[in-house]
Amino acid sequence: MSTVLDLLSAPLEPYAVRIATRKRQRLSLAAEPEEMLYLIRKGLHLTSAPMPHDRHQVLSILYPGDIVRASALPPIEGAAVISASDKGEVWRVRWSAIEALLGRDANVARVISDRLTDQAARSALHKSILAGLSGDERVVALMLEIAARTGRETATGVTFEMPLSRNDIAEYMALNADTVSRIVSRLRASGVLTPAGRNLLICPSFADLARACPLAPAITRLHNAGHLLPA
Repeated sequence: MSTVLDLLSAPLEPYAVRIATRKRQRLSLAAEPEEMLYLIRKGLHLTSAPMPHDRHQVLSILYPGDIVRASALPPIEGAAVISASDKGEVWRVRWSAIEALLGRDANVARVISDRLTDQAARSALHKSILAGLSGDERVVALMLEIAARTGRETATGVTFEMPLSRNDIAEYMALNADTVSRIVSRLRASGVLTPAGRNLLICPSFADLARACPLAPAITRLHNAGHLLPA
């Protein structure tokens, strides 16, 4: 069965510049002189923008198959795509080539529209998480999202990579970095998360983790991980 990434890669490949990314590498989202579209091929990436007082704000998490362009984000100078994973791959395509492709291939237009709709839904849910949940619940929401999106089921639970630093998490979840550290320590002490190596975590019971977040059902549905919760 073809994935969204498969459906986008084939038509975009002739126009794409492949970029092998390393952790913390930045790709500018400036719209001038010509706007680009970025397709995430491998690894987790973040969209980030500078804020006053030497701060930064993580705007979104990007997974393989996601797309981003400058005009779809707040018009903040210095916005960028930043690689969170040690190794990743991004394709850069001129927007003029995308526009020409959209005009002659209705299927590509549909896939891109569906992808942007999915990403907009994730953005709306993220705003709800920030507005309505406590700090502990926000961090659990992020763990659920990344586990649902990238985790693999094993005999010991759901194993997933957490490449985001505590500062990344703090900037994305509107928390203090020290607060993030305390929350993660509590989750580990309670046994719902256990370390499994560099940047690896195990969630022995996804259902137990989900019980710590009121929006867990919405998160798992949006990230196609409903099978991880009991019926």
